[in-house]
Amino acid sequence: MTVQMPAPVRSSETRGAANSRGWPRLAAYGAVFGAAGLALVLPTSAAGAAWYLAGQLLDAEDEHPHPVRIREVSNGLVRLTRTDDLARPIPLGLAWPGGHARLGEIVAVDRGTVLRRVEAVDRGALRAGTRAYASGKLFEGDPSSARSLPYTDVTVRGDLGDFPAWFVPPTHQPTRDTWIIAVHGWKSSREDALRVLPALASTGHPTLVITYRNDQGAPSSADRCHHLGNTEWRDVAAAIRYALDHGATDVILYGWSMGGAIVLNLLRKATESSAVRAIMLDSPVVDWVETLRMHARILKLPRAWLATALWLVQRRLGIRLTDLDHRPCAPDLKVPALIFVDSNDLVVASEPTWEFASMRPDLITVVPTEDCGHCHSWNRDPVHYETAIREFLGSVRQPVA
Repeated sequence: MTVQMPAPVRSSETRGAANSRGWPRLAAYGAVFGAAGLALVLPTSAAGAAWYLAGQLLDAEDEHPHPVRIREVSNGLVRLTRTDDLARPIPLGLAWPGGHARLGEIVAVDRGTVLRRVEAVDRGALRAGTRAYASGKLFEGDPSSARSLPYTDVTVRGDLGDFPAWFVPPTHQPTRDTWIIAVHGWKSSREDALRVLPALASTGHPTLVITYRNDQGAPSSADRCHHLGNTEWRDVAAAIRYALDHGATDVILYGWSMGGAIVLNLLRKATESSAVRAIMLDSPVVDWVETLRMHARILKLPRAWLATALWLVQRRLGIRLTDLDHRPCAPDLKVPALIFVDSNDLVVASEPTWEFASMRPDLITVVPTEDCGHCHSWNRDPVHYETAIREFLGSVRQPVA
């Protein structure tokens, strides 16, 4: 089943600048993974470039990149380095060391910069010369400070230790016995969920917004590497056990980007998957190899660089990346799924998601959007996004036959 979203407003003035660059120059888009993105300056050797790419993907302790420069701040406006995301007419978050702001409408755009209205500065001060990054995470803080929602800090006990989480009770009665567990994306945080928490709470479902290994404040893996969902699913399994121990009869898993890959891994590997009633995915990574190939095409990487990077990733993780292609497992899917996919996602390859969905039209509802970018469908049209969620949650309240 496919749910159509309204077509976005297009304008030649708000189209993103081309991102492909010659090597080894700075890539304005870079090999991007997750909501925040990366900007890379690659070494000239194939081995050095591949090692750097693999490290950017896997190393959990890497300093967050800040590819955007704040050029000018005045009268409630900020001029920024132009990127595809910043040139889209959607609200975005802007983060820099020690600060966060919410960006509103585009006022002007030229070849190299974008002038946007500043809706609010949540923390710190906007100053010219500061380096920052833009993301779909419009809100910063916790459910109370950012969205005026009651919540409780709780601890989920996992195999690596104690993982902090937010428990957000429903704001609408009757309270459902099915909990929603929210799983954020690559190098992101629980704040991914702040956009949709009011809508989830209004459906009567309790929501558990979790952390997983290598998150700030959470236990680290021994190698301090992201495992692309191959091990992180164990922390979601622990969250399911927590929910069942605290009154849930079953759960709905909601994952963004790599969070979607974590959810799909859990369905394949965890005994706790028997407690999953449904899943919701936003721009999920269904196939890491195809996602890396997409970035290689965007950046015009020589094939040798990509092949070496893939080999290094597999060697460091001790797995075959083809094992993280979830398409072959689509026939085994047992629960309904709602998936948001954007036509212009330059972060995660969307073709594998469409192929995955096409194999199970009986269970999978796809909500396509156009020219929103990665995990930005809510930002484009919150009302339609949240309507799709409410209708889906309403459809899965009764047990699946």
